[in-house]
Amino acid sequence: MVVTNHLPSIDSFTLCILLIKGWFMKTQIKYLIFPISLTLALLTATGANAESIAQPPSSVGTATTVSVPAKVLAANFLDQNGMRHSLAELKGSTAILVPLLTLCGDTCPFTSANMLKIQQALSDSKITSIKVIGIDVDPYRDSPKRLLAYTKLIGANFQVWTAAGKTTVPTLTKADLAKKNPIGTGDINPNLLAIEKFLGYSVNVIPQGNPPATDWMAPYEKLTYDINHSDGFAIIDSTQHLRFVSGTLPAFTGTISKTLANFMGSSTNVYKSPVYKGGWTPGQAIQALSWVTQTKL
Repeated sequence: MVVTNHLPSIDSFTLCILLIKGWFMKTQIKYLIFPISLTLALLTATGANAESIAQPPSSVGTATTVSVPAKVLAANFLDQNGMRHSLAELKGSTAILVPLLTLCGDTCPFTSANMLKIQQALSDSKITSIKVIGIDVDPYRDSPKRLLAYTKLIGANFQVWTAAGKTTVPTLTKADLAKKNPIGTGDINPNLLAIEKFLGYSVNVIPQGNPPATDWMAPYEKLTYDINHSDGFAIIDSTQHLRFVSGTLPAFTGTISKTLANFMGSSTNVYKSPVYKGGWTPGQAIQALSWVTQTKL
């Protein structure tokens, strides 16, 4: 019997249905390839995040996430070249802020030497999205001109900011000096004070030693006061959140300026053993920056 122009037999019809089902299943598999691939990609990304850069230990500092207040972002500073700056301009970059002053006779020469090493490491890696900035805590004496002399003296490859505007006169009265632990007044600038309060810096006017130190910069005058201040560093991320704070002294190994070594009363400017052992090192600061940026530095 000829079956042309007739419905297929039961066996043929069943075969057609099976062929149609086969086509449909293949089509489904074809369109399932994309979501399956996407799922695998997401799983791979999750696995990569699991291998993220580790947070530095608590011995180095404290991790946090605090938005920098508008008042702090707006505080005005001048760098060693007299250029005006504020933290607000750093949005999109990560910044490591380090307190110092040019007439510090103990920690600051080692602090600035550590900063040199950090900036050099960043420069060697061609990283420009991380800014190394010194925050001067003695704005009464440390003008841009003085900062320029200091940064040239140490060969600085980073900026140092001093507060813009009026700073009150540092004063130590007879009553202050009569106390067991004398603390004076002054050297207060609203711009610096905004950052000091936010970062929890302690900055106090205290007496000079006896005999008082002599300025390392001409005209080499005797100093009339000193500044007792917090040490360490703070890291603000690209979204302008405080992410890491260290309050330890600078552990340093290497060479500092001979002029500053003499100012400190040190017999050498080469330190083969760590100064302030147990304090923060350039390597630890770089580790903290790596963690904040999640970029291996």
